[in-house]
Amino acid sequence: MMELSLILGYTLAIAVGLTMGIMGSGGSILTLPIFVYLFHIEPIQALDYSLFTISIISLIGSIGHVFKKEIDFKTTTLFILPSLLAVYITKQYILPNIPNSIPINQSTISKDQIIMSFFSVLILVSAFVMLKRNNNNNNSGRVRNTIAHLITIGFITGLLTGLVGAGGGFIIVPSLVLLMKINIKQATAASLFIITINATFGLLSNFRHLDQINWAILIIFTGITLIGLMIGFQLKTKLKPENLKVVFGYFLGAIGIAIAGTEISQFINL
Repeated sequence: MMELSLILGYTLAIAVGLTMGIMGSGGSILTLPIFVYLFHIEPIQALDYSLFTISIISLIGSIGHVFKKEIDFKTTTLFILPSLLAVYITKQYILPNIPNSIPINQSTISKDQIIMSFFSVLILVSAFVMLKRNNNNNNSGRVRNTIAHLITIGFITGLLTGLVGAGGGFIIVPSLVLLMKINIKQATAASLFIITINATFGLLSNFRHLDQINWAILIIFTGITLIGLMIGFQLKTKLKPENLKVVFGYFLGAIGIAIAGTEISQFINL
């Protein structure tokens, strides 16, 4: 049974890379549940596994954009600085201070359940955003172009990266398009660069616990995601991203519901 879950986990690594390669976002949100439910790693530690994989994928994905000068570094800096502050606050102060258990009536909810329950909500929100973006492509004029909005969303993205190991591309890309009025290609390039910095910083901020990582599993998983990433780059020019967003949005929704159901069943001891 353990071997089957490992095979499934490594297989899904392809999906992570594919999604990042085609859309520049979305795939990283799958890494935490894969590590938790298929590789049976504790959520707190799985956050570092997720951050490592995300940082490598995003770094490889953003290199070409950097050399082609497709990244607006002034905009990304405005986004990155509050993000890094939020990642640091989350990793150093918020996560360590989440209680190991919270009593609710005659039961208790554990720290792991709190993290995964929050993550299920995040996945459902991500699915909703992806589907809504697909159905509303002409709303770019509704949001004012303000630096304050950009900084705020950057901070929120950093919180998500620190709390659940998600890159936040599903927030970064539409935010840059709506707030800074840049095209989707530039937003995707900036998103990959921002995710690289955030994830790397989040991982290094927790360097004292890196010796607890099973590097064999993590390196194999990350290597497979890179294969998916390369395939995604090749498919990007042949497939319509809008159609893929719809499919992936519903897929994320199913994953979010499954995680929520798992955590609820554990809580009520079904």
